[in-house]
Amino acid sequence: MNPEILHDAAQRRFYCAIDGRECALCYDIKEAAPGIMDIFRTFVHPDLRGQRFAEALLQRAIAFARQSGLSIRPSCSYVAVYFRRHREHQTLLASDVDLKSGGSCRVV
Repeated sequence: MNPEILHDAAQRRFYCAIDGRECALCYDIKEAAPGIMDIFRTFVHPDLRGQRFAEALLQRAIAFARQSGLSIRPSCSYVAVYFRRHREHQTLLASDVDLKSGGSCRVV
C-alpha cells in the first residue's frame, strides 16, 4: 500500500490516514537552530505496524529536508536506527549527531 503522505507545516508533521487510522512523524525547527529539522517522534497506529508506514513518512521528511536545505537531528529512536542502516542519507545529519547514542521519542 502506498498511502498519500500529507505535510502539515503549521503543526510540523507529516501524516497519513489509512481507513481512519493515523500515522505521523513530528518534527521541530527551533529558532536557536534554524537549519536543523529535529525529528522527535514517529507513530504508526498499532493495527498498521510492520507495513513500512514509518519508513514512508521518514522518506517524505528526508525529501523535504533535502529540498529545504535542512540538516536532520534524529531524536526519535526509529529515525536514529534508520539513519544507521541507511548510510546514503547520513550526509543530511546535523554535525552534532551521534548515531551510537540513538534517540528517544518524545511524547506529544
